[in-house]
Parts: sequence; structure tokens; C-alpha cells
Amino acid sequence: MNIKIIAADDHRLFLEGLKSLFSYTHKFNLVGMYYDGNELLSGIKTHKPDIALVDLSMPGASTEAIISEVDRRYNNTKLIALTMHMEPRRADQLLKLGLNGYILKEAAFDELNQAIYAVMAGEQFISSDLSIAIQEHYKNTIQKDHLTKREIEVLQKIAQGLSNKEIAKVLNISERTVRFHISNFCIKLNAKGRSNAVAKAMQLSLF
Repeated sequence: MNIKIIAADDHRLFLEGLKSLFSYTHKFNLVGMYYDGNELLSGIKTHKPDIALVDLSMPGASTEAIISEVDRRYNNTKLIALTMHMEPRRADQLLKLGLNGYILKEAAFDELNQAIYAVMAGEQFISSDLSIAIQEHYKNTIQKDHLTKREIEVLQKIAQGLSNKEIAKVLNISERTVRFHISNFCIKLNAKGRSNAVAKAMQLSLF
């Protein structure tokens, strides 16, 4: 299978490096190189490539706008972002918007082949270091935003070995309310039960 690719980056040397990389295989056909987001959208319209490589910090149309346009008009084109910066929050947002791959430039020449084949197979591809950073971002998000103060208190009492009845007495709430909190944090932590929830909470350093 010959995979048609275009690439956009405002650093010409990086594009030349990609051109050199793709020249070593007949499976990848680099049909266009561009220097900003607007040129990239024009290139997608002209070539209707299988893969478009997108620099996140180049001028012109934003990555969000490019994702939206491709989703609306050219949904056979897969988008892989290339970036110098470790930005787990933005990576998570862009992947949820429909970005197919996210690669750190420092790893691009090692991971690009794998990424292209992965997204062509319908998978998302994330650089390994960035994947770890996104997981850490999720941990912090859970800690700061998802669990309430009362839910963490109930988790702490469970960790101390207290029963639901004992927790209700100590916190001056009903057993029904205790069960309500347990149900909530099990859902939030994707836990199978109270003991598993405590184990996950401790892994996330929630208390």
C-alpha cells in the first residue's frame, strides 16, 4: 500500500528531514510540504492525502480549525500532530477533538513509521513519553477536581478499616449517604469496590 502524505511545519530543516526519511521507503509518498496552517488546508484540498502531518506551533489556521475542517470535508485524511513541547492537557483536548496521532519532534524519526501505520489502521498513536505525561495529568485532574472533600474523607475511613456504619457515626452522616459517596468515587476512580477504590486512591496520592 502506497500512503500519500503531506506535511506542514514552519521549520524548513525539519521538513527536509522528513523528506529524507520518507525517501528511504516506497510505501510513503510525500506529495506536498507547507509552511503554515492555511497552506496545509489548501494542500489537503488539492491532494486529499491519507496522512497530514501538522506542526502545532506554526502560523496560520490553528490545529483545532484544521481538525474541524478535515472532519467536515476530508474525513479520509488522518492528522498526526508534531510538537516540540510536552503539553499533556492540550494533547488530551486535541485527541478528543479527533486528532489521530500526537508525536514529540524529538521522537519523530523513531516513531513516525509506527504512528502512520497505527492511524491508517484506525488507531490513535501517542508518543510514549507524552502518554505517561497525559496519565499524570489525569491523576492531577482527579485529585483537584473530581473527588469531593467528603468522598476523600470516606475513602480515608475505609482505609483505616472502618465499616460503613462506623464511618456514618464518625462523620455524623447516614449509612445511606456513606453508600452514596462510595458509589460516586467508585465510578470516578473506575474501581470495582471500596477496597479497590482505596488502592487506586493511594496510587493517585489522594490522601
